[in-house]
Amino acid sequence: MISIRNYLLAILFLLSIPIQAQESLTFATYAYADNNRIQNLEPLAQWLSQHLGIPVNVISYPSVKQLIQGIQNDSVDIAMMNTSGYLVLQRKNPGKAKPLVNLLMANQEITNYGGCIITLKKSGLTRLQEAIQRKSSTLSLVAPSSTSGNLVPRLLLNKEGIQNAEETFDVRYAGTHAQVVQDILKEKALIGGCGCAEVEKAQKEKEFANQLVVISSFNDIPLGPIVSNSSLDVQTANKIQELLLHVHQSSPKAFTTFCDGWTEFKSSSSFKAVDDHDYDPFRSMFGDNMLLWKIIE
Repeated sequence: MISIRNYLLAILFLLSIPIQAQESLTFATYAYADNNRIQNLEPLAQWLSQHLGIPVNVISYPSVKQLIQGIQNDSVDIAMMNTSGYLVLQRKNPGKAKPLVNLLMANQEITNYGGCIITLKKSGLTRLQEAIQRKSSTLSLVAPSSTSGNLVPRLLLNKEGIQNAEETFDVRYAGTHAQVVQDILKEKALIGGCGCAEVEKAQKEKEFANQLVVISSFNDIPLGPIVSNSSLDVQTANKIQELLLHVHQSSPKAFTTFCDGWTEFKSSSSFKAVDDHDYDPFRSMFGDNMLLWKIIE
């Protein structure tokens, strides 16, 4: 039987063994259209590298789905995720990613991140329910992994009792928010779901100013988080979070370059700490619509 003295000595010996330090970190994100966003992450990665004392390598996956797979197979240490992708990952593999930060908007009140359903003013539609009643019409969406351009429009339809958009509309994916707007302007679709920022951008152009109308929207989507992989040691993850919370002061250029990669980030003033529970109110919008989860997964 081991003595208490020997037991304590064994514990002290184990505690004295240094934890193997990370040789490098991989900071990943996902591409949007032809923008892989690597140039937006690199200044921030270099700044983190200087303060962590180890290389931080930047990679970009062609899709959100592939980014999720990279996290699941431990090819990624930290990642900038979109909201929809983060919710899918936590649903499929709870706790695999720990949210560290997302962004604080300059107004400190709302995220300024919204999804809209739009139509042409000449369609005569003023409410989403009116569009639902028009049979065999086309709905243009951005892409399956898009939060504001797929998930939110589907959630807005879900609120109106449409659990499966494909049963009511001929659904097409346009690829980008800008192309959804074009689909409406060129009458390729009766209604379109895209980020509100893209609609506002189009409405500023004289040619389109009086043509588009928003018939439904949700304007307080929680922004996607920077996450750490659960395989990353807690001390390093906590250090990264602390550094990110101060980068807007220590390296404003790295912060603004990062934010420029996402339209919804451009009014941000700093990073803010975030917890998984911060996404619960948005999750609750799914209700009992299990089909919706399958569609975005």
